[in-house]
Amino acid sequence: MSGRLRELATRPRERAQRCELCAEPLPDAHRHLLELPARELRCACRACQLLFDHGAAGGGHYRLVPERRLRLSGARLDEETWAGPWAPVRTVFVIVDSTTGLPVQHYPSPAGAVRAPLDRPAWDRLREAYPVLGGLEPDVEALLSDRDHGAWIVPVDDCYALVGALRSRWRGLTGGQEVRRHLTQFFTDLDGRSAGAPATGNDRSPA
Repeated sequence: MSGRLRELATRPRERAQRCELCAEPLPDAHRHLLELPARELRCACRACQLLFDHGAAGGGHYRLVPERRLRLSGARLDEETWAGPWAPVRTVFVIVDSTTGLPVQHYPSPAGAVRAPLDRPAWDRLREAYPVLGGLEPDVEALLSDRDHGAWIVPVDDCYALVGALRSRWRGLTGGQEVRRHLTQFFTDLDGRSAGAPATGNDRSPA
């Protein structure tokens, strides 16, 4: 995870936040733009969100991070599936890189988000098994999957916020009890903000 993403994930609440494009003051709850090709998240006001709310705006330099959150029912991956494409961890998120068309998996660690290669044939098999993944927006949406809690399609800023929160709580080799408690709470809260979608369908309705 880059320094800027880490800052977004750990920024003190008391620091006044401003839009990083026009300097307009921001509320605590606001959306982000993804700056390409640096892949940096930028805090955005309502006016700047509207300006970049389509792919052609700004020559594709900025992408508005969507708000869609879908709980993929029936997509909890079994041990055989986890032993295939995934890194040897319990929580991963996959982002499709628009410049290459290839999926890249990431997972939390005490150093932040770790990138790991994802075998393309394995990803293609997952998409065949779960067609809803074909609607994943490159760069700005992720497949977030956890062995114990299930799978979701989420905005990428959810993933980086989770990584930053776990990094600040990490103790020892495996993270410790506080990390496990935070993971459980995170997925409970995510469920409350998510619409349901069958993993074998292709519903792209917004959450």
